[in-house]
Amino acid sequence: MLGSNKNRLLKALVMTLTVIYLGIFPLTAIAAVESPVAPASFSTQQAAVDYYLALVEQLDVTTAINKSVFYSGPGNRKQAEAYAIAEDKTTLEMTVGGKVLDDLKLFEQGSPLTPAQATQVWSRLSQRYAQQAAGDVFCFVTGARPTGVFTTVELPELKKNRKVGNIYNVSRL
Repeated sequence: MLGSNKNRLLKALVMTLTVIYLGIFPLTAIAAVESPVAPASFSTQQAAVDYYLALVEQLDVTTAINKSVFYSGPGNRKQAEAYAIAEDKTTLEMTVGGKVLDDLKLFEQGSPLTPAQATQVWSRLSQRYAQQAAGDVFCFVTGARPTGVFTTVELPELKKNRKVGNIYNVSRL
């Protein structure tokens, strides 16, 4: 029991120092901290959402020109990641910031967020990823839901983004 309390205190200390560091060095902080530790608990559900939305604004999701890969729909993450690795491209989760958020497991049991709140946080990171894309982008979206993040957030942002050239729908490897 004592070890558990020490662990919680250590996590809280690391989080506090991370937040202070983010305030001083906002963009370099995430590269220095592989996976920020969330506070042990939040006073309200809204406090948890606000925390993660603020974190998302600091995460680095940049990719090089012609390197962005998007996916949505059953089985498409695996295909998109295999394609990205084979073609030297990048999915959102392969960026520094995407990996940080993915490692937080916001959709899993024990997350301080509801599934709807986790979707809200990921939607904002996805929006930022689409906004920074440049050149041709590659999408694995067969079977994507019309109400999903790709259709409602990423695709509209890609279409508005003047730096994006072609948007390719890659259906199979």
